[in-house]
Amino acid sequence: MKMPSKSGAFDRSELDKHVDAIGDLVTGASHAVGDLVLAPDKTQTVVKNRLCTAGTMIAYSPTSASAAAARPWTVSSENGQFTVGHDSSAATDRTFHYELRRRG
Repeated sequence: MKMPSKSGAFDRSELDKHVDAIGDLVTGASHAVGDLVLAPDKTQTVVKNRLCTAGTMIAYSPTSASAAAARPWTVSSENGQFTVGHDSSAATDRTFHYELRRRG
């Protein structure tokens, strides 16, 4: 199958990247993930992620009991970052895995 690229020439490596990405999605993989640590003695933490856009939903998964007790929520999301609201605590082990989810 011939598929033109932007320059009009077929580029097999570009097609392979798309096939790999679709395969990853089918098997549940995502590159829109990361880790965050809540800022100690603060009530908000800003997280930089280039895949974040305005309106992105962030799913949090705590990695410790201390993190689970913090019950984070998304204050805002914008291009390149999001802000997490949380209780103030001196704890430094409040770590989460997160996943960015955008609406189509």
